Amino acid sequence: MSRPWVCALLVSSVAGALASMPLRAAEPPPIALSFVERAAIAQTFAPILVFHPLEDYFPTSSIPPDRNGPTSSQPARWSARVAQYRRLSQAEKLQHAALGYRVFSRVQRGRAEVVVEYWCYYVYNAFTVRGAWLPYRVRDNHPHDLERVYIVLTPSDTTSEPNAVRDEAWARRAFRIRSVIANAHDGSIPPNQYDVRQNETLTPPLTLLVELGSHAMAPDLNHDGRFTPGIDSTSRWKLQWGIRDRGATWRWYRGSFMDRRDEWAIRLCGPVITNSESCPRYTLYPAADLQNWFGEFQLSSRDRQDIVGRTTWWVRNFGDTRIEHLMVPTDPPDGRMLDEMQNRRTKAESGFVAGFTTVGQRPALVFGRRAFWDVRSPRAPDVAAEVVALVPNGARPAFEATVWTSYSVDAISNILLGTGWFSKSGSADVVAGLDLRLGRFRLRPAWRVREGSFNSRLTITF
Repeated sequence: MSRPWVCALLVSSVAGALASMPLRAAEPPPIALSFVERAAIAQTFAPILVFHPLEDYFPTSSIPPDRNGPTSSQPARWSARVAQYRRLSQAEKLQHAALGYRVFSRVQRGRAEVVVEYWCYYVYNAFTVRGAWLPYRVRDNHPHDLERVYIVLTPSDTTSEPNAVRDEAWARRAFRIRSVIANAHDGSIPPNQYDVRQNETLTPPLTLLVELGSHAMAPDLNHDGRFTPGIDSTSRWKLQWGIRDRGATWRWYRGSFMDRRDEWAIRLCGPVITNSESCPRYTLYPAADLQNWFGEFQLSSRDRQDIVGRTTWWVRNFGDTRIEHLMVPTDPPDGRMLDEMQNRRTKAESGFVAGFTTVGQRPALVFGRRAFWDVRSPRAPDVAAEVVALVPNGARPAFEATVWTSYSVDAISNILLGTGWFSKSGSADVVAGLDLRLGRFRLRPAWRVREGSFNSRLTITF
């Protein structure tokens, strides 16, 4: 057969194969929203916030008040702002309550959705973390606290009514709530999330419970003043934080972790709520205004440190908070922070590792790579894998490759059971251990079953 005929046959075969392949439907474009439409959506779905009666800090704006508008005054030092806020009465604090918002559209899994993001900024975080099986208490006090809540909406057939006034009534007709994702704590703690079930409708405004001192948020869909897993949350995370006013870190959530929000609770409502006597209203401001305002100032590193503060070395390495990012976040309105919040456990548990251990009673350097898979089942363990090199003092390097099942005990502790190959012995072995994560540091005592040996390593993940 001549070459032209061969080429023609190949072209015909490829064309036939392409023609027989099913065509993938084009993804819909994001929903275009005007400024007026975004403001109407934000006001309509603004949640009711329910605080502990002993709460000292309420959400406010980082933009200082000014007679001629909110964009001319340079921010004060963080310590002065905290002191000024503490001098206010509770009524004055509630009068200054404000939430930032931004509304954007994106395409997820082939369908367009609208995300309403609210920023709850507090001038101070006052919280004490209490260990579970390991008895410890750590104060988590720092300036600035930013908690985010996302309300994910799906459009209805009336979204693009050409002649409708873009107001609260239009927003209620045009969109339906599909999910609410409320931030709990940073690090590896997942958010409190509720996904609307089939044939279920959530009517705004939603009610969110707020944790005492640290301001974690969780839905209260049955309005009983308590967070109840399975009722106020549909997420199937290993660790369900909920609301923990006393700072307990156990994996298993108990109703005693929080005080019931009863008639003594403090409530803040959005702009569309009319009964302001029993529920004072907070104001809404576009988050972009805050970012633009802060970006106008040409601040030196010293000025920025005075205004925003700086995370201490201890918290930077052994905690999960970065206060430099809390007063004025810089991320754009595209949903990346929402995705990061929902996948934060995998991110916190994965990365390059370096540290110290012992090999044959010799101190050794450890460096390698750790991967983690968050299995979305409350009963099945997660999976972790490590490939590391060990460089002992005065001895030949060794290599280890291990795969673990990881079962959470509390917010920082995991029980490990797995198998690995160890070059020093040239064989595989069953390994059991305990994994303690403190910020970027990880302490892991482990036992090799067949060899009958014990070792412990301290590593940092980056």
